[in-house]
Amino acid sequence: MIRPSKLPKPRPIGIFTICVAALGFIAGIVRKEPVLILAGAVFAFCLAYCFLSVFLTALLCKRKAVVLSARIVPEKVTVGKNGTLQLSRQTHFFQMPTVLVRYKLLLATKDGKKIEYVFDRSFFKKAAADFSAPGRGAYYGAYDSLVVQDVFGFFCRGLRLPQDRAERLLVLPVPAETHPAARLLANGAERRNETELRRTDDLTEQRPYIPGDDPRRINWKLYSHAGELFVRQEEREPPPHSQFVLLVDTDADGGLYTAEEGAAAVDDLCSMALSLLLEKTASGVEALFGFTGGGFKSGPDGELPAMLARPYRTSPEDECRLPDPSLLPGPRGILVMALSRKPGIQSSSLRDFISKLQAAQTVRILFFYRGENQKQHAEASAILFGRITGVEARAETLPQTDL
Repeated sequence: MIRPSKLPKPRPIGIFTICVAALGFIAGIVRKEPVLILAGAVFAFCLAYCFLSVFLTALLCKRKAVVLSARIVPEKVTVGKNGTLQLSRQTHFFQMPTVLVRYKLLLATKDGKKIEYVFDRSFFKKAAADFSAPGRGAYYGAYDSLVVQDVFGFFCRGLRLPQDRAERLLVLPVPAETHPAARLLANGAERRNETELRRTDDLTEQRPYIPGDDPRRINWKLYSHAGELFVRQEEREPPPHSQFVLLVDTDADGGLYTAEEGAAAVDDLCSMALSLLLEKTASGVEALFGFTGGGFKSGPDGELPAMLARPYRTSPEDECRLPDPSLLPGPRGILVMALSRKPGIQSSSLRDFISKLQAAQTVRILFFYRGENQKQHAEASAILFGRITGVEARAETLPQTDL
């Protein structure tokens, strides 16, 4: 349902012009200056015309706007790339002289990042136009807007165009150039990096002896039957299935980060996390990912960017919590990437997460910082958490992603 404002609203320049018109009338009457009275009348006439034209145009556009719908394609784009907004059909809106009718796209993430893009009048004829997607995240928008205003910018009236309240656009992060090292576990023990040889008696895995082969690999039982020398084709045993969990703690202390700085810092954490997960999954590691306000997830390489697009900046005072570690299937090596925080903000989701760790689980926490002020708090947090049994913590500089 479209919910337009009942009357056009004056914009700042419109308010200024109204004041000028009123002052012209008042000064002209007081000083008995016909020129001032005439100037005030001219301004008043222009304002009245713009007001009425915007009002009538909005009324005429309302019926067509009811059936207008739009969608974004593709629904997933990389940071810095363009998305495309497509209308359900081409349309034409009646426009009175000096009146503009434009489509305004309104999207926002849960942590306040916004995409506000106003398309020109040719958008309705083409029924499609590109817009830029500057910031990582999952973007939502309950409505777009049909903006009706005069060319002078005196008055404006908006018609809300309801849209799907679900996720409309996913802006994917790019992998960071560097990322922290990760310790991997296999069945509770450190991962074995070197492959091992495995013996076999399978006859299909034999080959004729060649001078220079290790005599210990000669299959003497087969020689006694065949009368020829064969050596075993010993296979290399792959390393055990490694187990690795990466968590991104998106809590940004309001005393150290503004809303914009916190969101940018979370973006950099996600870029590093994406780089690390891509490296581990490419080497065959079983990796799980989680973040504040979400559960544990895993997926192929192609799904990792979409997973890392959904974390958003949270506050330690929010209800969002890290996933419950008791839900992990068996012992895991856990790496937590967090932002620096003041020592008094320790009763957070990270503290709750550690209190639920199982005895066989170990966790490594990296507190990232920028600047000396954040560095002090990151080091203090690392010392405090490092005193907990099974926890290793340290402070690290947060690299900044180019995009």
